[in-house]
Amino acid sequence: MAKSCDVLVVGAGTAGTYYGWLAARMGLSVIILEKDERERVGKRLDVFHIDSLKFEEFGVPVPPEDSDELICVLRDNVSLSPDGSHPKPLDYPFHVMRLTPFLQRLYGLAESAGVVFSFKTTVRAPVFQGGKLIGMVAEENGKTVEYRARLVVDASGTAAVVRTALPVDYGIEIFNLAPEDRFYVVLRYLVWDEPRQARTMGPWEGPLYPAKCASAGWTHFKTWVAPSSDPDGAILGVGATGSYDHAEEVLKEFLGKIRLPSYRIDHLERGTTPYRRPPYSVAGDGFLCLGDSACVTKPFSGEGVTAAWELCKIAAEETVSALKRPGYVTADRLWGVNVRYFRGQGAKFAALLATLPGAANGTEKESRYLFREDVIFSSKDFNDMNKYYEVRMSVGRLLKTILVLLKGLCTGNYSFSNLKALVRALGMAGKARAHYEAYPESPAGFEKWVERAETLWNKAGARMK
Repeated sequence: MAKSCDVLVVGAGTAGTYYGWLAARMGLSVIILEKDERERVGKRLDVFHIDSLKFEEFGVPVPPEDSDELICVLRDNVSLSPDGSHPKPLDYPFHVMRLTPFLQRLYGLAESAGVVFSFKTTVRAPVFQGGKLIGMVAEENGKTVEYRARLVVDASGTAAVVRTALPVDYGIEIFNLAPEDRFYVVLRYLVWDEPRQARTMGPWEGPLYPAKCASAGWTHFKTWVAPSSDPDGAILGVGATGSYDHAEEVLKEFLGKIRLPSYRIDHLERGTTPYRRPPYSVAGDGFLCLGDSACVTKPFSGEGVTAAWELCKIAAEETVSALKRPGYVTADRLWGVNVRYFRGQGAKFAALLATLPGAANGTEKESRYLFREDVIFSSKDFNDMNKYYEVRMSVGRLLKTILVLLKGLCTGNYSFSNLKALVRALGMAGKARAHYEAYPESPAGFEKWVERAETLWNKAGARMK
C-alpha cells in the first residue's frame, strides 16, 4: 500500500498537530501519523498549562470555561526562597488544562482544515530515493504502508524517531538524548486531608494552603505546588537533571524543610523533557524537526508547548513558501526556518541555557540572600523571564545587583566561587546569544558557524555539546 501527501508529520502531540493544522489551513495536504490510539494520546500526563497570553498570539481558541478541558486560570503565582520566605508574586496568568481533552479539540480543528490522522500507526523506517528523504514506511492496522511526501516532519517527541534514523552525513544531528540531556519530572497528585473551607490562607502565608487557582514554587528545589483536576487536591511536582532518583532526592530534601498540609497521594506521573541545546539545524533535505524532537523547551522551566509553537508557526510559513516551487524540497529552500527561529527565540533560549549552570547552582544560603535582597530572584526577573525569555535590566538595577553581590561577599552570604561562576555564565550567555543572532543566511556559512558554536557550548557546559 502507498499513500501520498504534501507534508507527512510523525507525532500527533501539541507540536505536530499545531503545525499540521497551520500547514493545512495554508492549503497543503497533511497526514499525521501517531503510534497511540486517538483517545490515549497524552494520557501519560493529565494536567499541563499554557501561558494565557499565548492563545491569541498563536491563533488557538481559548478553551470554554465550562469544558472538561479547563481546570482554572492560574493568576496567583508566587516563587519562594528555600525556606518558604520572601515571596515573589508573578503577574503572568496561565491556563491550567487537561492534556488529552485539549488534544481532542486540537484534532477537531486540524481535521476541519483538512488534516488526515492515522492513529495506531508506527513508523518503521525512512524512505530514500537517490539519497533524499521522500517518505516513511509505517505499520498501520497490521499492514505495511509506504507514505510518500514532499516534506517529512519529525514531531515524535524525545524519541525523535525520524531525526535519529537519518544518515550521519545528512546534515542533521542524529543524537539521542542521554540521561544528562533530560529534565526528569515527577508529579504527585495529592488529596488534602482538610476540607477547602479550612484552607483560607494564601500560598505564601505560614504553612502552604494552596487555593484552587494559586501556585507556589521553590526555585532552589525546582519544586512546586499547583492546581490539579481534583478540587480538593493539588499537584506536588519536582524536576531534576540526571535521573528520577535524583528528583526524588531533591523532593525528600524539600519536604524536610517545608511543611505541607497533611495529604494522601492519589497517583504519580513521570516524564522527561529535553534539557540541552537544539540541533544546530532543524531543516534538511525533505525534512524538518519540531517540538521535543528538536529539543525546543523553555530552559528555565522545561515547558515546551508554546515554545515549540513558535518554531511550528515559522516552519508552517516557510513550508508553504518552499512547496510552492516545483521539484524536491531541499534544505536550502527550508533554511529560512533556521534563520528566523535561531535569530529570535532560539538566541534567547541559547543565552538562558548558557546562564543556568552559573545562576541556578547556588547554595540555600545564597538563594535566601538573593531572595531577601530582591536581586536575580525578584518578581521583575521572574516576570521578564516568562514574558520575554530574558531578564531586562536598567543601569540602575544592574548597579544594585552588583552592589548586593559584593555585599554578599563581604558578609559571607555569597561565595567568591559562585560569584565567579555567575559572572562567567553571564558572559557566556551574551556570547551565545550574539552568535545565534548571527545565524548564517544560507547553508554556505553553516560549517564555520557550527565550529564557533561548538567552542562556545564546550565552554558553557558538557550537556550542551
